[in-house]
Amino acid sequence: MRGDRGFTLVEMMVVVSIVAILAAVATPAYINYVNRSRQGEAASGLLTARLEMEEFYADNGYYASTIQCLPSFVASANTGCLSSCSSCGAGSAKNSTVHYYGYKVTSRVVGAGSTAAYYQILASRKIYSYAATDQLTISANTDTPLVQNTSALKFSVFKWLFNQ
Repeated sequence: MRGDRGFTLVEMMVVVSIVAILAAVATPAYINYVNRSRQGEAASGLLTARLEMEEFYADNGYYASTIQCLPSFVASANTGCLSSCSSCGAGSAKNSTVHYYGYKVTSRVVGAGSTAAYYQILASRKIYSYAATDQLTISANTDTPLVQNTSALKFSVFKWLFNQ
């Protein structure tokens, strides 16, 4: 009598189902990891923008009115805004997209009904159609970026499959 060699159909189905379960668990974890790392890049960009905004204020006596007035973001602009950043021109863009996130500056000038110069920089990115927009902000009053929508990065296999 010779010994049976090979795998039975039941053994193959068990292995395939184990691999499918592992893939179903690993895929959302990987996608969430990638999204968190991109959000980390946005936080780093906000910290850089904050430093450059303070340097701009020290040089000019007011905060920049657009993101393209900052050296790290001028490369993403189509206009040469850095050379004439007093108002950056009426036709210049107010937003800049760097590493998946769009950046926008809101500034307030002293004397326009306010007591102190102020700015806020917003980094935003729409990741999933079913989730809120991922938004991080930093301002003249904060030292670290603040995450506005903590649930924006969460990936759901169910929603990805059935709610597109």
